[in-house]
Amino acid sequence: MVPIIKSLSGFLPAVFVISIMLFSPILSSPASAQDIAFSYAPETESLAPDQFRIDLFEAERHDRTIRVRENEIVFGNGAGMLAGYDQISISPDRAFVGALFLRGDNVSVEIYRSDGSLVRRFSELASYDPDDPSIRLYMLNGGSFFYCDNIAGFSYFDERGEQVYRASNSSGSPDGETISELATTPFGTSAFAYNPKIYEGDQVHSRIQRIGFDGETRPVARFDAAGIEDVTLHPEGRLIIAHLIDEATGNHRAKVISFRGELLAEVDYEDNEILEMALSECGRYVTARASGRVLVHEVTTGERLGSASFTEQVLVASWMPDNRLAVLTGTRYGDRELNDLRAHIIDVRQRRVAREETSLTTYEVPHAPLQFSFHEQGTYKLTGTNRPIVIRHSL
Repeated sequence: MVPIIKSLSGFLPAVFVISIMLFSPILSSPASAQDIAFSYAPETESLAPDQFRIDLFEAERHDRTIRVRENEIVFGNGAGMLAGYDQISISPDRAFVGALFLRGDNVSVEIYRSDGSLVRRFSELASYDPDDPSIRLYMLNGGSFFYCDNIAGFSYFDERGEQVYRASNSSGSPDGETISELATTPFGTSAFAYNPKIYEGDQVHSRIQRIGFDGETRPVARFDAAGIEDVTLHPEGRLIIAHLIDEATGNHRAKVISFRGELLAEVDYEDNEILEMALSECGRYVTARASGRVLVHEVTTGERLGSASFTEQVLVASWMPDNRLAVLTGTRYGDRELNDLRAHIIDVRQRRVAREETSLTTYEVPHAPLQFSFHEQGTYKLTGTNRPIVIRHSL
């Protein structure tokens, strides 16, 4: 039976009261300010706004900093420089940087390690059509990557630089379609192409297809009268969140499906401002972030655990492995500066919340998502920034 998660008005009054008691920011918290402490990751404390550290799994052998400037990347404080590219893509583990160049009538790609050493160069990867707006590079862990072009074409190159397959996600609709997008696991072992919108007469629908190792696409899900805003995969590729927007009403909703297309949960929200939806590391919870609000649901039971409203802008929110909801609010200033940061750590089961503000400042890094990473019980790190902020709590 598929759990259907109703909007706020569909809950029983008792559940409504519980969620307000648990999450309302105007209520005082039994936790004290000392429950949260902030610090910079020590190795990044002196970094400049346009400089950030690349963290690898291997032993430290070089200066692992990259300075990001306008259309320029400097490796290791001047050890090497990359400039003049048209696109840049960084692998999820930040170990590889891919640069795409549009030159003359062809597309070339260069792959670098984070120390600036050139791994591979493709001087003529494909023919360049200046009328093609879909050219894109997706860098993956291990040095493999996807190259996208021709509105719905996807070419996968492995870590040896060999093209494994060419896949097409074209719908074939005579009325047209938007540019296909791609969602993959970090190493590209699972890849899903999706059509954000397909036009058929006066109707609009969207779909997700799985790309096999043979390059063949296989249908996973179709969504009638709705466009796809985004698709998120669990790192193991077994769960998919489709963030949808209803064509008629503009309402946001999400569908959690298996990699085979089985519907596991449908989430309907009572507002229209959902910006991002994410699965927890365990795959049991889905978190929705709006500009000033966070909602959390359990996938398997369809239970709405609660919601939180904030007077500040919500920058990132995530359900953490120690069963805490972590929310960061703050203000963006100028060129990606993050300031007035406040951490909100919520213990759902004990109905407690700790909040604390920090004077630390950090900057968002281009090409890397702003997110929380979990280190151990009570210790998180804000990543996707030039100076990651470590957040420790005792809630």
